[in-house]
Amino acid sequence: MAVPAKNALSGDVRRVTLALAGPSMGAMLATGAGTLLDALLLARRGSGATAAVALCFPILTMIQAVGFTMGMGAGSAVSRMLGADDTARAGDVATQGMLTAVVLAAALCLPAFMLAGPLLALLAGEGGVPEGALPYARCLLAAGPVMCASLVLSSLLRAQGMTLANLGAFSLGAVCGCGVLAALLWATDMGAQAAGIAMLVREGATLAALVVYIWKKQPGVRPSVMPGKPSLSIYKEIMRSGLPTLLRQGLFAVSGAMVTSCAARFGREALSGIGLAVRAGALLSSGIIGFGQGFAPVCGVCYGAGDMNRVRQAYAFCMRVLAVSLTVIGAGTAVLARRVLLAFGAGEQVASIGAAALLVQGIALPMQGAVVLCGMLTQAMGMTVRAGITGASRQGYVLIVLLAILPRMFGLAGLIAAQGVSDAISLGICLLVTKSIWPNDRKRAAAIGFYDG
Repeated sequence: MAVPAKNALSGDVRRVTLALAGPSMGAMLATGAGTLLDALLLARRGSGATAAVALCFPILTMIQAVGFTMGMGAGSAVSRMLGADDTARAGDVATQGMLTAVVLAAALCLPAFMLAGPLLALLAGEGGVPEGALPYARCLLAAGPVMCASLVLSSLLRAQGMTLANLGAFSLGAVCGCGVLAALLWATDMGAQAAGIAMLVREGATLAALVVYIWKKQPGVRPSVMPGKPSLSIYKEIMRSGLPTLLRQGLFAVSGAMVTSCAARFGREALSGIGLAVRAGALLSSGIIGFGQGFAPVCGVCYGAGDMNRVRQAYAFCMRVLAVSLTVIGAGTAVLARRVLLAFGAGEQVASIGAAALLVQGIALPMQGAVVLCGMLTQAMGMTVRAGITGASRQGYVLIVLLAILPRMFGLAGLIAAQGVSDAISLGICLLVTKSIWPNDRKRAAAIGFYDG
């Protein structure tokens, strides 16, 4: 059994969770901060460049759906197998997960690359495609397979407790990407296209750092360069946790396209302001997800070993930490949003719209944390149906329904309020879905498929 698995089963569960969560949060925040800084640097070039990048956000979500699905699926399966002391099978999961992610990403991105123009026109609707959106979209699609490979490798390392490697790799990628973008914007007249080139550099640097780390450290579970025959049973194990991610990211792509389309109908300033808020919100979400990624391996290992008591302890601890910290962070976001956007050169109207959206997100931030952790809990246990219901709620089916109703009833104010309302409704759904997770007796535990612990 791997050392991280032993720590999860015998050490102080709070310390183990924090030890994994810290670097995971750092890695996610580095990526989110790099993306947000890109958007803020582009804002100095005017609302047109920012709108071009915002229009392509659903395409990014579509690509990430593949990487997150295979990465979360393979990583969760590996953590459960490490808990059950089945390292050999975990290696097969890693190999098939990595190969499948790259092949699927290439199969998705190549046709989209060829049809990037019509795809953007569909996303823009009546608002028209902003200048620079097409070259940015093509850079994004070219980076797709590389991005998915990085997401799978980082998830496999995280499942083994090697979260510091992810922190270093994603931080390096963010620094390289932001540096290239700043240099291009200073030396050339490029706008959104510069952001696309910088993204290619960022994703390439991240993947290279992860590959070098794996090559040097040779972790116990890693993809093989000689993949064997695909196994249906392994795919089934991966998709136990991967399907909820696919559902969540797929619906997120739909809701993201709806947000973009709705914002475009209110004008370029609205599209730019909402786009900046989405990027800033993604940074906040990255920190929450990173914290949850520290909890997920502990949950998976303990569940695989049949120790439900430690799962319960880790979950309660993480809920308390998120409730307190996100209340403070949400308040700070609500107060500082407008000043930050103006400081980076956003126009008055763009800053007002972006700040209003961030105010709503800041208020709802503690609810978002609870929803994300509920999803991590059920997904790490391989509870496919429950994980799908919880994970796909706040930016999936709940938000889609609200986006179809609120902007029509209340205009731009309805669009701004939609994500906050979705977080509140999703929290209620998650509490209902997960209330029976902690069994009180052996008979009930057996009936719902839990280990007794």
